[in-house]
Amino acid sequence: MPLLPPRRFARIDRARLRRRRLARALDDLAGPLAACCSGYATFKAAGTIRPLALAYQDVSNVLCVRFRLTPRRVLLRDSPRPHKRRGGRIVYELHGFCTTDGPLEVFARTAARAQPVAPTTLLNTLMHEWMHHYDFETFGHSVHCRGFYQRLDQIFRPSREVIVSGS
Repeated sequence: MPLLPPRRFARIDRARLRRRRLARALDDLAGPLAACCSGYATFKAAGTIRPLALAYQDVSNVLCVRFRLTPRRVLLRDSPRPHKRRGGRIVYELHGFCTTDGPLEVFARTAARAQPVAPTTLLNTLMHEWMHHYDFETFGHSVHCRGFYQRLDQIFRPSREVIVSGS
């Protein structure tokens, strides 16, 4: 990807989520986040990922509606995270990814032992990939800058509280 012009990068770095839309989105996320908690319990106990995948799709749908984005399909993969090892240690692992026109993909199992990923980590990964989608549609680019992580924090921190209290 080519380097961004300084002005465009500065604009992306300064941007934050609009407070009214954020507040409405957080209100609307209560039900889907509760479904994430019950879906995760089913996934961890029985290995059935479908209820959790449907709940994550609902989370993405709510965010897309509230922030006026094109809906994106969520693929929650019941497979270990792709990773690389060096000297017997994991030196890289992919939690999820988002392209400009593909689905939001999240890997639901750890790289080393293929165990279910913690519920807050799964939610963080989903919201991280959704934030890339937001940036692609809003700015035409998505970069890991301070602004990206501040926007992510705006949506993730309040949502995490629901997951922590429900799991």
